[in-house]
Amino acid sequence: MSPEPLAVWAWTWRINVGRPKIKNIESDFDLEKVKLPEESVELPELDAATEEVIEKQVKAKTKKAKEEKVEKKKPSKRYLALLKEIDKSKTYSIEEAVELIKKTSTTKFDSSIEAHLNLRIDSGKQEQQIRTTATLPKGSGKKIKVLVFGAKDSKAIKDAGALVGDEDSLAEIEKGKINFDKVVATPEWMPKLAKVAKILGPKGLMPNPKSGTVSATPEKVVEGLSGGMIEIKTENSPIIHVTVGKAKFSNKDLEENIKSLIESVKSAKPAEVKKELIASVYLTSSMGPSVKLDLSTLSQ
Repeated sequence: MSPEPLAVWAWTWRINVGRPKIKNIESDFDLEKVKLPEESVELPELDAATEEVIEKQVKAKTKKAKEEKVEKKKPSKRYLALLKEIDKSKTYSIEEAVELIKKTSTTKFDSSIEAHLNLRIDSGKQEQQIRTTATLPKGSGKKIKVLVFGAKDSKAIKDAGALVGDEDSLAEIEKGKINFDKVVATPEWMPKLAKVAKILGPKGLMPNPKSGTVSATPEKVVEGLSGGMIEIKTENSPIIHVTVGKAKFSNKDLEENIKSLIESVKSAKPAEVKKELIASVYLTSSMGPSVKLDLSTLSQ
């Protein structure tokens, strides 16, 4: 047979029959009994002088890495200049503290004013966790988008600038689409929201009766959120961080909000806590230094 017909025959055979498939490859070797030659690697012995040199080099590199890390966290000149305005060894009356915080709020945007409360609770004990609501009489200055499930008056919800939730909203949440800051629901809707609890829970968005976001009258809850109702809670630490207004607020408005917040936290004191609940309160602005508040001045 000439080479050309042979090539045609082979080509035709591959089309009709195909390539042979190898299902199993059996080995005559028992791999468990096969012993590979052991290779011993001898590490060179270092004399004391060499070891000392290497140790110094390692320490030098470690020190340099730490210094570089500290250098990256070095405060800006603006911050250091503002820091000189505050006496860190002093506690300030609420009037003085608010005045200083506004004075040291020098960002180009309207800074948020925050209160940081350190509490005398054991955050590891569930019964000492705090989760409640407070109302800032002058509002927080922050516009929040609320998603409401189960509202009877959808028009009132929309007029308040909130979103009306439905089955399609749940499907969007399951896809990871979160375009709201708070979720409010009626008790009847809570079983349906259970399927997205793993998504909303870690983000702090799952409705909860303690936070006032589960209600038979969600319209009133939306009205309250628009009027300054905020959620306050502790989680992994005995600290509460809350925005109490904006730098553009008047001093009196900020003072009123701060006093209302502190009173709300005090009223939520767990029965297990025998000492004074609030250990300290610090006020700060966005990208600004903090000021320690003299709690004794609040009762004056």
